[in-house]
Amino acid sequence: MKPLSTFQKSSSVVLIFWGLMMTFSQMKKHPLERAEELQKTEQKTVVVFVHTDWCNYCQAMQNATFKDEEVQKILNENFYFVDINGEEKAEIYFAGTVFKYQPTGINTGHHQLVDSLGNIDGQLSYPTLVILNPKNEIVLQYTGFLTAAEMLKLLKKINDD
Repeated sequence: MKPLSTFQKSSSVVLIFWGLMMTFSQMKKHPLERAEELQKTEQKTVVVFVHTDWCNYCQAMQNATFKDEEVQKILNENFYFVDINGEEKAEIYFAGTVFKYQPTGINTGHHQLVDSLGNIDGQLSYPTLVILNPKNEIVLQYTGFLTAAEMLKLLKKINDD
């Protein structure tokens, strides 16, 4: 067997390091049902990110705000993070209720759960951030894009309260 060249060794080290970084910088996402189950062993505030596939601001938050290492760290350590597509077709069981997709027209609709969590003054907008206390009560709803810095400020305030 031929020994590895210096380039091969350094490339291997870089790949291993990159793989470890990707492993450690992943945000833990929980289905809402799972977050509800986890509350029985460790109570935490639940952060629900409501989005759609077609929403540019939602995509920007997924690709920037939620990829920020500090945001991921505080969410992983102090919260249960739930990511819900507003147009999810699967039934979701939460807080003793089965929530379903509701068609509103040809190829359009939204999920009842999203309507229940994200509806602010009769209006459902994307993206919406919903904060639930350990009793599954809504303590905050925020509609609109949040930068990583704004998200950190919000999460730290919630965590301190």
